[in-house]
Amino acid sequence: MFFLTLSDKTKSILRKSPATLCVALSIALFFPPVVHSTGEPSYAEEIRRCVIEDKVYLLQNIRQKVSLPAEKLVIDALLSEDGPQAITLYQKQLTNYPDPVLDQISNSRIAAYSVAKTTTIPLPPVTIPNTAPKVYTKQTKPITTPEVAKPIVPTPQKEAIAKKVEAQPIVVIKQEPAVVVNKPFTLQCGSFKTKENAEALAKKISLTSPAKVIQAGELYKVRLKATYSSKEEAERAAKKLPFEAIALQVL
Repeated sequence: MFFLTLSDKTKSILRKSPATLCVALSIALFFPPVVHSTGEPSYAEEIRRCVIEDKVYLLQNIRQKVSLPAEKLVIDALLSEDGPQAITLYQKQLTNYPDPVLDQISNSRIAAYSVAKTTTIPLPPVTIPNTAPKVYTKQTKPITTPEVAKPIVPTPQKEAIAKKVEAQPIVVIKQEPAVVVNKPFTLQCGSFKTKENAEALAKKISLTSPAKVIQAGELYKVRLKATYSSKEEAERAAKKLPFEAIALQVL
């Protein structure tokens, strides 16, 4: 193919010099030109790099630059979201516009699509809700015949008890209102831990007013024997005493 694209003058030179022909063929095989025979630049390597690096989105920018049919077909197939349409484009590229770099992409994509098409992924079971309307049946109660109450026949013993109850007079008890009794108050003159000290104070106070010793827990308290109906009355009496005293309610 490389030999056919040369001019007639170049062909005649190569026929006369086989060594020159070998050098030319080596250059054509090992150093392929970047520019195609039509003079259009090739972006096949950039397309292959985008596919390898999984950066297919970059093909949108390359798509505006390419002019070769093979590259246009491969880019359209890579950017297509329709699987069967993409396979058709790949096959068209392989058949009509073969390219060593692009052929690898087209063949690998066709093989991947074939594997995906034959592999079935089991779907999760779908439960269909029961949308049928519920039918409610009216429950009927069994018809029962009401029982007729049997007449109560009084016995001679029951009749005698009933007559005795009727003969007894009815006694009405009148309830008297509850009387609220106020607890009296007294005067306390001192509180001691020892009984001897409490009794000594009680004897001293008894010279003026009778007193007594009351034990409350661990203490001995000296109180007057006199009681008062209210706290105010007890406080008035305390003011008249020649010693100190406090009013307390007798429990």
